Amino acid sequence: MHKDKLKERALSIVPLPNHYKLIIEEYSNDERVIFSWANEQQDESLTVELDCTGNLIYLSIEKNDSVSEADSLSIDEKRRCAEHFLLNHYHSALEELTFSKAKVLSRVDRFYFEQFVMDLPLEHAGCFIDVDAIGNIVGFRYNGVKISPNVPSSLVSRETLMEYVRNALALQLVITKLSRDVYNVNKDGLHLVYQVNSFLHFKADALEPTLTIIRDENEPECYAALPPLPTNIIANEFTNEEIIGITDELELIREVDMGPEIGIVWRKRDWKMREQDLSMNSFFKMRSEDTVKAIISKKTGKIRSFGWIHERLGNLQLSQEACYQKAIDFLMKIIPDYFPYLQRIIREDEEEDEREKESFIFHAHNNQSISILDVIIVVVNRTTGQIDYFSGPNFDLKELSQIPIEPAISTEEAYRRFLENIDFQLVWDKNYDDKIESFQLVYQACDRHTRSPIRYIDATTGEIIVSNN
Repeated sequence: MHKDKLKERALSIVPLPNHYKLIIEEYSNDERVIFSWANEQQDESLTVELDCTGNLIYLSIEKNDSVSEADSLSIDEKRRCAEHFLLNHYHSALEELTFSKAKVLSRVDRFYFEQFVMDLPLEHAGCFIDVDAIGNIVGFRYNGVKISPNVPSSLVSRETLMEYVRNALALQLVITKLSRDVYNVNKDGLHLVYQVNSFLHFKADALEPTLTIIRDENEPECYAALPPLPTNIIANEFTNEEIIGITDELELIREVDMGPEIGIVWRKRDWKMREQDLSMNSFFKMRSEDTVKAIISKKTGKIRSFGWIHERLGNLQLSQEACYQKAIDFLMKIIPDYFPYLQRIIREDEEEDEREKESFIFHAHNNQSISILDVIIVVVNRTTGQIDYFSGPNFDLKELSQIPIEPAISTEEAYRRFLENIDFQLVWDKNYDDKIESFQLVYQACDRHTRSPIRYIDATTGEIIVSNN
């Protein structure tokens, strides 16, 4: 289909507000086209992705308007809206796709229509449709109908899998921040838990089950203690701009409300886009090139993180050790209260070279040496001695002080409770080893009651913590 026809097709899908302007028009190598329109503030937008024949692949409508609950449709009415939209764009879709589930998201209900083989959905097949309170379609992603995979002639027994897990299971006592949006916990915040370090995933037809352990490939070789915090340290008051390094030649160009945080963006006052078109690359350059970005906590007013995308070059050639001292001095200045809880992560590949920046990663723990699943990152510019990137702690020290220092549940008891609750379910998984798209049948370990993956065991109550589906 000709480019003009594709744009005409995109505009026929949903009405375009008069005050929107085109910000992205990109034709990709895989014969897809993306159009995106937005208002002047770019806090409302409409994005449409089509294939080369004009079929709708993706739709996203972001608007700031709200609807009263009195006007809201029932879940069944919203589902009918979703089905009508799907059949309008793919007339025979429900011959090969089946409604499988609905999820309640923050402002929409999401309906999934999936392709089933052996009564199991294929991953990355079918589609989802987002419907707002009054029945408008505000989100859509179509992944298509896939070639049905081969069904294994035999399956590994659950008894074999259980025996394997008994011998392979690894648990680690940690403190981690959990959200009710992600896990079945009663409160958001820090929890003392046993982390399941073995992510259990098995080929369904293997004579011997294959255990996949997910962990950081660059696992730290060791931790190093930080130098002691000086007893005579002076608590100087610095503005956030002073800490980040904002100067008069930079101007604030954007503030974004991110819920509990605020995003702030600065750029040079005389900055001009060198070449501008409607490509996605140009759009992202306009938003980010030569900027300084920071995230500020609303609760404390302090910096959560910042990064210099605007390149700074100087005449220095600082050694790794000198850069490390800069990082330490910075942490003492910006988060002195957290300093006693940090250790430096030493990695095997950490050797001095000719790069312009040195990155330092710090691990957090409580006073009883229980790991906190959080890292602090400081990146030092070797040519200027300035901090080009900082990502701070994601936990509150007052909350940390309320976490028990000893688990009420022993490792052996946590191990027993895991084995009591574990079961296995068959799922189709995308086979990333193959160059062409294919699927393999696998067993995934899950909680026998919720059918969700077990992530942690609460070390104070013994409760099983699963990730929400």
